[in-house]
Amino acid sequence: MHPLNNPVWHALTSRHAHLAQGRAPVLRYPPEVSPFAALETSDAVERLGEVIPGGGNALIWADAVLEAPDGLERLVAFPVLQLIAEDFRPTAVTIETRQLTPQDVPAILTLTELTRPGPFGPRTIEKGYFAGTFDDGRLVAMAGERMCLPGFTEITAICTHPDYQGQGLARQMMAVIGRRIVAEGRTPFLHSLPDNAAAIRVYESAGFKPRKMWQVNLFGRAGASTDSDGYFKNK
Repeated sequence: MHPLNNPVWHALTSRHAHLAQGRAPVLRYPPEVSPFAALETSDAVERLGEVIPGGGNALIWADAVLEAPDGLERLVAFPVLQLIAEDFRPTAVTIETRQLTPQDVPAILTLTELTRPGPFGPRTIEKGYFAGTFDDGRLVAMAGERMCLPGFTEITAICTHPDYQGQGLARQMMAVIGRRIVAEGRTPFLHSLPDNAAAIRVYESAGFKPRKMWQVNLFGRAGASTDSDGYFKNK
């Protein structure tokens, strides 16, 4: 199986094994890092509850909308397009950027709450390298690495503060992270909502091409409430 056909599983059993919770055939990231969980095979969904704490939830990437196993309910399901850049063509970078650290987490959470590029928690930056650009001490744009697996690294959290949009900052932040991935000998990939034509045009201009359509399934404990509004709202 191509690793990008089950990227969360291949990340949690390789480059992100130190973050993995649970045991085969169901693994997940710590909730503070990511809501993503993974099934070794699709029938393992019956054991998904083993990695969902009371009141918690988990996102499963699958080829179809999944039925909820006993004790859980499917809170939402939506399509997500996977794109890959085997010939990455980054734009020129003219802005100053630096690596984001745990001390930047409050500023990161402020920006991601405002722009909703996808689920982002207080420990998400433990997944990989994140970079940002600042204006007068305020974080105004960022991007980073999310799923890291053999030969591939996902670019994620490409977002720009609304006051700074239209200046090409997203393209440059994508270039910063993508160049780093390519320099390591890996291939960049990313995900987008399929109806986000503007974002997809930006990705295609950098060499990304559609590869696979996913159904992302968010599960939680039956009867538990959760806020699913921010999952890939603007990606």
